[in-house]
Amino acid sequence: MAQLKSARATGEHLALDGLNRSQQAAVTHPGGPLLVVAGAGTGKTRTLTSRFAWLVEQGVPADSVLALTFSSPAASEMRERLEVLLEDPYEELHVSTFHSFCTRLLQDEALEAGLDPFLSPVTPADRLALLLERLDDLTLRHHETRGNPAPLLASFVSRIDRLKDEMVSAEDYARYAERLAGAPDDDAARAHAERDMEFARLYADHDRLLSERGALDFGDLIVRAFRLLHECPHVRERVGRRYRHVLVDEYQDTNFAQGMLLRLLVEEHRNVTVVGDDDQAIYRFRGASQKNLVDFQREFPDAEVVRLERNYRSGRRILQAAGAVVTPSPDRIEKKLGGASGGRVRFWRCRSERAQAQGVAAEAEQLIGGGVAPDEICVLVRSVKNEGAVLASALEERAVPARTRGAAAYFQRGEVRDVLAWLRALADPGDSGAVVRALSRPPVELRSVDVARLTQLARRRKLDMPSAVAAALEGPQLSEEGRDRARVFLRLYRSACTAFEDRRPDAFVLRLIERIGLRRQQVFATHADTVERLRNIAKLSELATAYMHREPQATARDFTRYLAAVAESGLREEEAVGTPSAPAVQVMTMHAAKGLEFDHVFVVGLSAARMPGPFRPQPDGVPDELLKESLPPGGAREAAEGEMRRLLHVAMTRARKGLVLAWAESATPGATPRPSPFYEEARAALDMEEEVFEEELFGPAEGLHSTFRIMRDELLDTVAQVGGRLGEMRLDTYLDVDQAVSRYLELIKVAALIERAKEGQSVDAALPAVNEILVQCATPEQREILEQSALDSWLRDADRDPARRPTTAQNGSEPSLDPFIPRRGRGLMLSASDIDTYRICPLKYKFARVFRIPQEPTIHQRFGIVLHQVLERFHSQGGGPLSALMELFEASWRRSGFGDSDDEQQFRERAVEALERYWREDRESEAEPVWFERSFAFRLGPHLLRGRVDRVDRHPDGSYELIDYKTGKAKTEEELHEDVQLSLYQMGARESWRLETSAQSYLYVLTGEKVPVAHSDQELERVKSTVAGIAGGILKQDFEPKPSAEVCRLCDYRIICPAAEK
Repeated sequence: MAQLKSARATGEHLALDGLNRSQQAAVTHPGGPLLVVAGAGTGKTRTLTSRFAWLVEQGVPADSVLALTFSSPAASEMRERLEVLLEDPYEELHVSTFHSFCTRLLQDEALEAGLDPFLSPVTPADRLALLLERLDDLTLRHHETRGNPAPLLASFVSRIDRLKDEMVSAEDYARYAERLAGAPDDDAARAHAERDMEFARLYADHDRLLSERGALDFGDLIVRAFRLLHECPHVRERVGRRYRHVLVDEYQDTNFAQGMLLRLLVEEHRNVTVVGDDDQAIYRFRGASQKNLVDFQREFPDAEVVRLERNYRSGRRILQAAGAVVTPSPDRIEKKLGGASGGRVRFWRCRSERAQAQGVAAEAEQLIGGGVAPDEICVLVRSVKNEGAVLASALEERAVPARTRGAAAYFQRGEVRDVLAWLRALADPGDSGAVVRALSRPPVELRSVDVARLTQLARRRKLDMPSAVAAALEGPQLSEEGRDRARVFLRLYRSACTAFEDRRPDAFVLRLIERIGLRRQQVFATHADTVERLRNIAKLSELATAYMHREPQATARDFTRYLAAVAESGLREEEAVGTPSAPAVQVMTMHAAKGLEFDHVFVVGLSAARMPGPFRPQPDGVPDELLKESLPPGGAREAAEGEMRRLLHVAMTRARKGLVLAWAESATPGATPRPSPFYEEARAALDMEEEVFEEELFGPAEGLHSTFRIMRDELLDTVAQVGGRLGEMRLDTYLDVDQAVSRYLELIKVAALIERAKEGQSVDAALPAVNEILVQCATPEQREILEQSALDSWLRDADRDPARRPTTAQNGSEPSLDPFIPRRGRGLMLSASDIDTYRICPLKYKFARVFRIPQEPTIHQRFGIVLHQVLERFHSQGGGPLSALMELFEASWRRSGFGDSDDEQQFRERAVEALERYWREDRESEAEPVWFERSFAFRLGPHLLRGRVDRVDRHPDGSYELIDYKTGKAKTEEELHEDVQLSLYQMGARESWRLETSAQSYLYVLTGEKVPVAHSDQELERVKSTVAGIAGGILKQDFEPKPSAEVCRLCDYRIICPAAEK
């Protein structure tokens, strides 16, 4: 300490430059425990960095100071700042995350810890792969795998991580599960206890498998480091001498295990500085936001407390609005943030999500036009996966450069999915979705009509898709261009098949990327994020190399199974990082925005249904009985609301100059449209009115933007074709060059019109001046081509009539799919399933009903077919005893090819239980089943509606009820308010059978629940209108996707769908 005082008396404190009084007090704290409570934008990271530098100025060796941060990017940023601040030479800077520090500690002290000094932690993806490899050794009788165990096992991996954060071992959980199993109160409690017992065994198996490989997961790193310091006092003393000062950033988000480790790290000297803000605690378990800060003061009662309350980022009105949101949080540490005057806050009420996205895009375009750099604009959402697509579309319509960040959605990237599709197609030619993607994407780019012809051929001849491609080349099915493209596919596919069996995974992935030209495609693409795409492609090779290090004997087929499982599981895999290639508007989650700041921020999706949203208890969290820390009073519901308040506060305080809070009335189907209460609190604090945004069918110059994109894409194809012909030395090649140059000049024309439109100039008014300039740049031959072009008249017509504006799907170069649409006369042939599929997602209808891509039935579909067949046969035979029903089930089960896997046995047990319940309830019912699997067909306008009713019951009063069996999860009446199936059945009964029905219900066989659906003339009129609208969309070939998390998660066509990628 004397050394510190002496150094301070004589030293030039460069680390103190530009700091305010509170920051200086924190930086110059002489020693011992220090708590810095720092609000958003108060310079906490700068303060912590300056403290590090100040300690070094006082004579503390740089490698004796340890700085711990919450994330790797934060550690990199702090290290870069220190490299600028520190002038004296040093050996090493110890700035890292808790996990990186523990890895280094365990490697340095490997002998004491009993570990391999070259240990490397395994990722969640590695652990998932390990569990999948040993799936046959695991017991999963009480958890549904739904035919795909990867998502379930991934959820177990995440659950184990949460338990280890709370230092709950497999043994701890096993004892807890045994106590539950010993005292079940009812069937539900017994089922819950059985699931917990099964999870406890899997947790133990997980740790045993890691131990057998000498591997540690991230949770083990913290726990093993804690155990080392706790059980080995001499190691703790040695580490304490090595790191004389410990600085911790984002202390409010450290978990229980990290907090316990920190106490041991500083036990020898107590020189610990922690910086935190309870208002920004968005990761802490069960919303214990202020707990870490309070616990620190209890652990170190002599700790000095410094408050940083001067905000250097946001204008005063932004802070006022953000404060109104977070202030009601329970047990909040009081702080008063002060900032500079100003800061514009606006509140938007949008009629729909598209209106909200259009408003953001228009405002961003205006800001950029006014001189704001695109990367100083940020759009924040709860979920990029669920809300990002509509925003990206609106920004692209206005040619606003945009980049999605923070989604941890590596496997949603289009370029990654292209490679994954090829790998899946090579591993399994029957994977029709993967083959269709490989056919549809570069370098093959088969047109939709030829894809439809191929899927039709594959279905008729019962071929896999690659075989169908080969067969089509021997017949007349494909167009001439389609035949050329099909030959390209077969040449690539057959060549890759040979290498797939012979080469190592890392070498094969590199070869595949080169053979399909993925890198070349990106180099010549016009995307703002080309560099990021190239990095993501390169990361595939890195993943293959890392996999080979873990599994030296693995084949390319093994790697494909691993990669597909990780992609399907939902585990987070970060995108490749690096310097962005061009400035762009940032679209990211609110969580990902923490630690960042922008001039202008849009926080969207602030409806009550999403913020805070309905409270959903987490059944698979950490049980209260196993917690080794005490949590603040208050229930889980209050904790969840508090966390949402803090999350929105973090989002709002990212803004320096401008903040927009927006909500959409129609964002959540079935929910009452109302804004978030937090939104209203912020609006009341500023006493501001809402701005209302209507959806625009076509925004300003949107038709021009669409035209520009279509022409740009066509020009890229033309350039490639002309380049190829130049190599052929043909005499007429100059004509091709003139055509290509003319197309390029027309593209410039459209770009110029877009800029003129921003100034309010019409196409009619702008065209003459633009044409005059372009003609001067053209050769006589090119002028002639331009004069003969119909583009000008088309642009004028489109400007006057918005209905003529193009979309990518209407690109004239794409042949119609009309021959493959199920027409009947002037109309369509439709079923209730067709209507429901199109209503949920028109693109899924295209894949399933137009392309009719061959798909193997899932285990759920096979299970549902079995139950339907059994019930139909049972009743058609006149019913009978339970034994007769079970005999029918046994026979149908065997014929359907079900085996003895845990998943299949679980379905079997559920079926037996459901059928026994069904038989009992059927015997007690007063209604008499009179028809089963009865078909109908009738016309609704020009359209033919067909279907089959599972069962029709006659009640004692003579009325009839339509019943449809369901084997999935039961829906409520509210969730079925837009249902069309049973209303169509009612119309079918009336028109085809001349039978009036009085009721209609879904019978959920597995639970015995019977859910009625509205039955009225008004409901029938609604359904008629729905059918007419859907039929019109199909006839117009409007197959735009409607992405939603719930539907997309279970869709069979994820690998092909453009809406499922970034």
